[in-house]
Amino acid sequence: MNLSRTLTLTLAAGLSTAASGAITFDAPTNLSTISRPSGVAAGDFNADGQMDLAVTVDGVDQIMIFVGSGGTLVPSAPVLTGGGTGPDDLITADLDGDGDLDFAVILKNTETVRVYHNNGLGTFVQGTTTAVGSNPVDLTAGDLNGDGSIDMATANRDSNSVTVLINNGAGALSASSFAGGDEPKGVAIGDFNNDGFADIADSASRDRTVQIHAGNGAGAFSLLSTLPVSPATRPDGLVAADLNADGIMDLAAASGDTAFNAAAVWLGTGAGLGGRVDYLIGGQGASSIVAADLSGDGQLDLAISSTDSNTLSVIENTGAGAFGAASSMATGNAPGNMIAADLDGNGGVDLAVSNRDSDTTSIFYNQAGVPCQADINGDGALDFFDISAFLGNFTASDPSADINGDGAFDFFDISAYLSLFTAGCP
Repeated sequence: MNLSRTLTLTLAAGLSTAASGAITFDAPTNLSTISRPSGVAAGDFNADGQMDLAVTVDGVDQIMIFVGSGGTLVPSAPVLTGGGTGPDDLITADLDGDGDLDFAVILKNTETVRVYHNNGLGTFVQGTTTAVGSNPVDLTAGDLNGDGSIDMATANRDSNSVTVLINNGAGALSASSFAGGDEPKGVAIGDFNNDGFADIADSASRDRTVQIHAGNGAGAFSLLSTLPVSPATRPDGLVAADLNADGIMDLAAASGDTAFNAAAVWLGTGAGLGGRVDYLIGGQGASSIVAADLSGDGQLDLAISSTDSNTLSVIENTGAGAFGAASSMATGNAPGNMIAADLDGNGGVDLAVSNRDSDTTSIFYNQAGVPCQADINGDGALDFFDISAFLGNFTASDPSADINGDGAFDFFDISAYLSLFTAGCP
């Protein structure tokens, strides 16, 4: 029996199968995250080479830890923050300069930010607790004074302020605050006026504006500009990123209300931020926003959670910082904080969003990173050239042609390849 000829004839009718497409996610995997999950962070906390996940909950106040293991997330020992503390937004970064990832978490009920130090193996020890403004709702990290240490800032909703938290390099924080407009809900760090110093943006929800505060390079800030959003919306989450790949920082806000919800985008000009462009997202109650290369094309796309419609919307970067039509996915109830990270290690950027009112966190695994084993020549299409390449490898007993991994080159490998080819690629 001529196995090569059999394979060629069998596959001849199935040429030119698509090997890749637009941004596509699997149906959500929902992790049980106890009562009222809020903050979400991802990183390799235990230094095993796998991405882990952390989620704050205020029912039994704690940071829940899910350890990554072969594309799954397994619950591990939590970090207890103390009864009645109300852990909320969360970031992970090397806050003490020892090379591993620590936590900083808003404790909403005590109006503080607390640091937890990692021992390098994913066990966390309580560090300093620092007072911030009233009702802190958002936490972000960046080097605010140019000393190489990770500093932070909080948006304080009820005191109409932003608190700057300067890190001494060992994870101890010193706080100062400035006015942030009426009801700030989001905060982002970036060099928005291109002067080499970190600036801070905050979303003043009731003012329907985003304020830009220029940094002086030493951790002090002054109001630089005020950017209006659509009068039909209120801004919430913010993200600073280079959306058009020109080396200049841009800014995007999740901005919405009942009828009109959008990602508001301001591209940097080199001397500030230009005019606003709104990209409709279809949801209601736009909340959190992240920027990440979700399509794998080298450009930063945007994802936005919408609390009132229980959806997560994705808008793809079509080039030069412009975005296409939104596609939406159902989440749990009242989705809020969201992160983008490769949680299953397949090369695609996944999304995780906490669902406050359903006590879950939804993981959306990105199909963009799934390797296409049938695309032998890696040209993005399944056609005769892949068949020819597979047959060449099969004839040469190349290990890549041992599809079923049994150490033999036989009909079972051809059958397995046939199944892969017929199924196409994600």
